[in-house]
Amino acid sequence: MKRKTAAAMAMLLPLLSGGIAHAAERVADPFDRADESFSRYPLNLPSTPQLVGRLTNGDVCDDEEGVACEWEDDTGVHHIFAGDILAIKTVDIAALGSRDIGALGIGKARSRGEVLAKVRAFLPEIRVDCLDAGQAGEGEGIASCSGSFDNGGWIKLLFGPDNRLTSARIDAFQID
Repeated sequence: MKRKTAAAMAMLLPLLSGGIAHAAERVADPFDRADESFSRYPLNLPSTPQLVGRLTNGDVCDDEEGVACEWEDDTGVHHIFAGDILAIKTVDIAALGSRDIGALGIGKARSRGEVLAKVRAFLPEIRVDCLDAGQAGEGEGIASCSGSFDNGGWIKLLFGPDNRLTSARIDAFQID
């Protein structure tokens, strides 16, 4: 009985931690693979934001007025909708601390070199280019690395002045 329970827990652990359930089963499309690595809620499809989890920015958001509402799931991933279509998923690294990050296969990597190696291994089909602080336009001391998908979506990684990851993001399309 203990072996069955341990085997069941081993199968559930990747699902609960935001990882892919079966490492041997790699999702062929890089956008879909990246999307699934952030959360189980698919980008670019209609959904009900309230099903994702809790609203993080309270009553200060109004999608119709251009202040995006952010919904956080139980793993800490924030979801931003354009109407009823899920458009963006983000991960705030500081909020997760040293926990594994399922998004883009980052795991426990935090330094720029380690993160880029993990992301490039996870998405070998995608070219990831970086802009150093001062070129990235993300704020004082912030560097960015990004890559685009054939469907028009993209990923973006931000690194602080210490070259440590501060956020990871995937966008299905541009929302204004």
